Amino acid sequence: MPEEDDRLEQPTQTEVDALKDELETLHGGDIKIAAQTLLEEKALTAILGIAKLAKEATHEQTRFSAQKYIVERVLGPLNKLEPDPDRSTDPLIRVLKKAGIVDEDV
Repeated sequence: MPEEDDRLEQPTQTEVDALKDELETLHGGDIKIAAQTLLEEKALTAILGIAKLAKEATHEQTRFSAQKYIVERVLGPLNKLEPDPDRSTDPLIRVLKKAGIVDEDV
């Protein structure tokens, strides 16, 4: 078995043709709906891959980028968050407090 490589290999023309044929036969030939279905089926794998990179990537920049992506998907872009008008705490600090990562008196 060949050693895994972090680079994405380009599909062969045969693989592309086979996927196109499969997509055209699914959902009555509606390739757009078939492609959407295929992407939805692969979404969990993609999410798990991002989480694994966030935790285990050997390069700090890769871990940071994956972690930042996850945080921004959950909280929205951090530079766009505004404090809750009823609280004087930043939304990120509130999330960290709730998770027990920072003390309540911060």
